[in-house]
Amino acid sequence: MSFQEASYKRHAEKFQDDLADESRIARNRTWFDKDTANHWRHARMYAVVDSFRSELESSWLTVGDGRYGSDAIEIAEKGFANVLATDISETLLKEAQKEGRIQRYAVENAESLSFAQNEFDYVFCKESYHHFPRPSIALYEMLRVAKKAVVLVEPNDPDRIPFRRFKHLMKTALKGRSHIDASFYEESGNYVYSISRRELEKVALGTNLPMIATKGLNDCYIEGCEFEPASWKSAIYRRIRTKCALKDIAARTFLYDYTLLMAILFKEPPSESIVAQLRMARWNLHPLPRNPYA
Repeated sequence: MSFQEASYKRHAEKFQDDLADESRIARNRTWFDKDTANHWRHARMYAVVDSFRSELESSWLTVGDGRYGSDAIEIAEKGFANVLATDISETLLKEAQKEGRIQRYAVENAESLSFAQNEFDYVFCKESYHHFPRPSIALYEMLRVAKKAVVLVEPNDPDRIPFRRFKHLMKTALKGRSHIDASFYEESGNYVYSISRRELEKVALGTNLPMIATKGLNDCYIEGCEFEPASWKSAIYRRIRTKCALKDIAARTFLYDYTLLMAILFKEPPSESIVAQLRMARWNLHPLPRNPYA
């Protein structure tokens, strides 16, 4: 069995714990609560979908959506009726369908999607890309099946941040030489990938796409936020909001960058309405040169 096959197998099997471990069950059920501190965090990431509401008839595919199809649920609640949730594991997707939270789902490997070229208008991948053993292959697959655009919400590559380099140098001085990414592995064995605007821009240039759009977002997870209300009376909520605000201030310097990068890779020029909505939401639009030999 290859590394990537073993990785996907371990990832799929891990979802079984979500139906057996009482503490995980209790935590997972909070994902459907709209008034928690945790939902406040994720709602900011789903806000990108609002910019496409002039096209409510469009079709959406979610990739890596194994948490009860939460991404598909959020997109559908914004008015999009044609949404298909997919993941490497059907464990929680099947439960979500039984409970009537999603209408349909499919078990899909992100590296080898079974759909036709341009089958969906938009493909949405949130906080899953960095779990894939070979995410670049998955990205090209998402671009293949998308007709209009691929939307990513993922950890931002911190490599260019001087503070991170300085921190690594100090750690090396105290504990001995190590690679700067030595701690960027998860239990499934995957290296935790992050994305950057420049990396995605090169993917877009290489496939002759007309535009990408990006926006940085600072996030902060504090254990227990799933059970806390999104209220200033909650100490955890206050800490999350305060830390995000401080990170926003720091991100305006060269010492820190946003923890998350939201990106849209457009396969065709977006409508004026979508462009206007993105500008209103303070997205950065990056029109790209077209390949003169294509």
